[in-house]
Amino acid sequence: MDVHIISRHPKTSNGAPPVLFIHGAFAGAWCWDEFFMPWFAEAGFDVFAIDLPGRRGRPDHDQLQEFSLSDYMEAVYTAIDSFDEPPIVVGHSMGGYLGWRAAEARDVAALVMMAPVPPTGLAAPAMQLFMLNPSLAIDVAAVHAGEMATVDTLHATLFSDAVPKSVAKRYIDRFQAESRLAVSGLYTPHLPNVMAVWGTPIMVLGAGSDPLIPPAHVHWTGSICGRNAHIYQGMGHGMMLEAGWQRVAEDIAGWLADQGLCSDA
Repeated sequence: MDVHIISRHPKTSNGAPPVLFIHGAFAGAWCWDEFFMPWFAEAGFDVFAIDLPGRRGRPDHDQLQEFSLSDYMEAVYTAIDSFDEPPIVVGHSMGGYLGWRAAEARDVAALVMMAPVPPTGLAAPAMQLFMLNPSLAIDVAAVHAGEMATVDTLHATLFSDAVPKSVAKRYIDRFQAESRLAVSGLYTPHLPNVMAVWGTPIMVLGAGSDPLIPPAHVHWTGSICGRNAHIYQGMGHGMMLEAGWQRVAEDIAGWLADQGLCSDA
């Protein structure tokens, strides 16, 4: 599979393994290159971000609706296999789910999941959203089905009130349609292979104002892998683009240092 990856390289390396960022549904590698990739490169990390199949501007964009979740997994496997050493994998939302699945099948130096779709799938968070906010749940379901959403809906879904709507719109304009086949795959229950990730350093992060993957489900993901999840209060689902994103980046870098994977960033 032909996989597109963007990269940023440090002027001075901190000795860490390469970092591979995996974006979530409706996004692309660009969401990491806004803040996280420049920051991590400045901190000494060799950073890469994958464009999953069907991203806007790529040769296979016209085939978007043909790609399944398995195709996305194969793209992640191909990216991981391209490194000379096991990478640090950082995944957001659907990318967190893909990161977990990749860690079950490949050797990774560490796994960081940000506002992740739980390894068991999206059904439970979707049900909670429907119970607590039916109108927003219906809007989100419509987006998953391929319909357009308003800026107001996407702002409420992806960002906290700390992100001005004008700023959010700049990001929202860069989001794209998603493969309905791949999204439907997230609703299929998956039995996590916990033993396959045994011994892998894992960090689980969530956002306190996230209606898509609420804190309870982030804690559930943490419990599956025997880790305590950390929740950033007042932050929305799009954590890498949120107000306060640098706190998240700093915490990840500090945790990697604590794992002995790099010098202090």
